[in-house]
Amino acid sequence: MVSDMSSYRVPLIGLCLPYEGTATAQDIVDVAQAAEVAGLDSVWVGDHIAFPVEFTSQNPTMADGKYPYPTDNPRMEALTTLAFVAGATSAIRLMVNACVLPQRNPVIVGKAVATLDYLSGGRVIFGATLGWLREEFDALGADYPRRRQALEDGIEILRTLWEQDQPSYEGETYSFLPLNMFPKPVQSPLPIYLGGHSRPALRRAAAMGDGWLAARMTPDDLRDHVDFLREERKRSPRADQPFTVATNCPAAVGAGAPGVLDLTDGDATRSMLETLSEAGADVVNVVVVSYDPAETREAAVALGQHCGLTS
Repeated sequence: MVSDMSSYRVPLIGLCLPYEGTATAQDIVDVAQAAEVAGLDSVWVGDHIAFPVEFTSQNPTMADGKYPYPTDNPRMEALTTLAFVAGATSAIRLMVNACVLPQRNPVIVGKAVATLDYLSGGRVIFGATLGWLREEFDALGADYPRRRQALEDGIEILRTLWEQDQPSYEGETYSFLPLNMFPKPVQSPLPIYLGGHSRPALRRAAAMGDGWLAARMTPDDLRDHVDFLREERKRSPRADQPFTVATNCPAAVGAGAPGVLDLTDGDATRSMLETLSEAGADVVNVVVVSYDPAETREAAVALGQHCGLTS
């Protein structure tokens, strides 16, 4: 570890919990607590309810259109996992990256997220995305063709539920008369980050979001997307509100596949994080590609040490 970190431009660092794979309840707690002790900003989980055994939908975040992990892996539900982690931590932020909101009733989601924020003392970051797996929508009885409108309605509904005393809503995909729904989140506003790499997705994030979630992007690609996003944000009705860019970074504790950051190399780790920061990332969410709990815990410790967050 270098002795002089004064010139190092470190972004906030998140860590993906091993919510997918063979992790036990204790494994999840151990990783979250290690991340908190290491001084990381957040822990996060992704979101898929169930993968159909057979599907033809293409994953737009991967060059080959495939999901990058075995689809028959055990996979914990996002909000339940974060609620479990909230009770075992005290300061680290809790991120959903990202909930496929059009698959769900947004009033139920709003209640669950508000409760999690209330019980955790205001630590939730809610990521929302459009979704790409048509067959999963079908299994859940959700309307895949209308998912864009459902996402936009859903974002408006969440803010209405969280900010108004007697919220009501009338939209194209949902409507409800005034409700009593308490407790409200501790945070006001509770941040909503939006995913997606297409131009329409970036415009949606700029217009409606408090942040943008990028996935598996090179620094050059990230910079191009951020430049576009910043121009769009200037025209947004939320232009005067804070906006966060978060991207993920595949990693391993040791040499791995090409494009996977070796977290045992402090110089390489700092260089990659600084490069992503210079490309526009405010937060870098590290993903240990093995999803091995012990390796993910080691990653938390290494990140804290390499980045000057812990001694």
